[in-house]
Amino acid sequence: MLENLRVQRSVPVVRDGELEDITIQPHTSFVNLITIMVAGLGGFLFGYAQNSIAGSLAQTSFQEYFLSGSNAESVTGGILGGFLGGGLIGALIQAPISQRFGRRVATGTAAVLLVISSALQAGSVHIAMFITARIICGIGAGIVLTNCPVYMSEVSPAHTRGMLVGSHAITIVYAYIISGCVALGFHYVNAPYQWRLQFVVLGFFSLVLLVSLFFIPESPRWLVEQERYEEAWQVLERLHRGKSDPYALLAQAEMTQIKAQVNVERSLPRGYIHIFRTPNLRKRAFCSILVWVVGQSTGILVIANLTPLLFGGLGYGTTLQLGLSIVWTVCALIGCFINAAIMDKVGRVKLLALGGYLCSFTLVTEGILQKYYLGTAYKPGLNASVAMLFAFIVFYGSTIDCAAYVYISEIWPTHLRSYGATIGLVSFFSCAIAYNSPSTLAFNTVGWKYYFVFVSICIVSSTVLLFYLPETAGLTLEEIGARFGDHVEIQLVDIHLDKSKRLNVDHGDVL
Repeated sequence: MLENLRVQRSVPVVRDGELEDITIQPHTSFVNLITIMVAGLGGFLFGYAQNSIAGSLAQTSFQEYFLSGSNAESVTGGILGGFLGGGLIGALIQAPISQRFGRRVATGTAAVLLVISSALQAGSVHIAMFITARIICGIGAGIVLTNCPVYMSEVSPAHTRGMLVGSHAITIVYAYIISGCVALGFHYVNAPYQWRLQFVVLGFFSLVLLVSLFFIPESPRWLVEQERYEEAWQVLERLHRGKSDPYALLAQAEMTQIKAQVNVERSLPRGYIHIFRTPNLRKRAFCSILVWVVGQSTGILVIANLTPLLFGGLGYGTTLQLGLSIVWTVCALIGCFINAAIMDKVGRVKLLALGGYLCSFTLVTEGILQKYYLGTAYKPGLNASVAMLFAFIVFYGSTIDCAAYVYISEIWPTHLRSYGATIGLVSFFSCAIAYNSPSTLAFNTVGWKYYFVFVSICIVSSTVLLFYLPETAGLTLEEIGARFGDHVEIQLVDIHLDKSKRLNVDHGDVL
């Protein structure tokens, strides 16, 4: 098995006809960082599209326009469930689009859908029109949520892949913060179109994502799958060449390994039936599903969507509801930075399980506090309830948020990576629909007891996850397969390179 890529390593190199080892310091080039940042706009769009409704639900103009009837709880459930249902559809259709046309085209398709849906949401004149627009918005958001981490994992070096792909979750939280700030700012717009402005901003960001796709390369692994070897090599060389590796030796080694592995995988069958019939792939599928069963069973999306209303239930006015929601998402951002920084050192699996336990603890405490103090004037109890909501998001952000996206995007072989990401995100949206659609009604009827629905499932699934999921930190995407019982066609340490010659991209060796 390949040594851990977080440390410097020796690579066999042919120089002057003789084999010698040279040391390559692991590095992440500036170009690689910029590529990841631009790709992160996809995660940002999902976050903004999803969270834009949270501020709207707290705005009086929106409430008067859509939620003034006796069926307000059902309408709210339809709005939340419509977006998540669209997200489920988007997660399902992204795989064939991404596999056939490439990762960039899949993200571009999502951006177009988000532009269209933003215009429809901003111009809605009836609740049916608004919910339909939210469904279309969810489809676009589901595509980018599923596709972007796949792309990011395929252009990231192994030693910092956790941190770089983890930035996908960080951009989602950035979007939550900006969406909250925008909602708070528009709260002071005293006009009937107040609630529409949030979706105008969403349309602007969607256009930015669409334009940005012209400035990033296609995934080199997807290009190799299409036998576009010269383009793939150019991308890898551009991404990985740096001062510590001026001859792009690591890019050469990675190109050789990718081509060898893809050539083996090209003859293998594809599709969801094949995945669930094949033991090593079936295990990947169960791992992907389990990761988001844990993630969503913490209640994260329910709380994120309803934070203004939850703070309102604890006695705060509209302005403070929106303001506290912004601070809440800032705490999530801090947690995400912690998660990204420690993920490659601690490992994905330990963080995911720990996060499930910590979030369950805070929800138990929150439920008890709300049982005794919700609806009272006892300030210490109400303040403690608010504090638990903040502790919850710090725990979630620092353990689960980044690690979940990284794990499900890196455990799949190249020819099935989009299918695998779809399986994981279908689990994400299915659980989210199950928890979110009845959430408003549940909090208004059973109240604090709804937290214990999350806790009961989260503790059990976190325990199963801890003992079932293989660790992947520090391994190349090709070598992760060995942890699931795959045959790795070639190890990086077995590749001999010549720093005086360029890679033969047609045959995977050195000219």
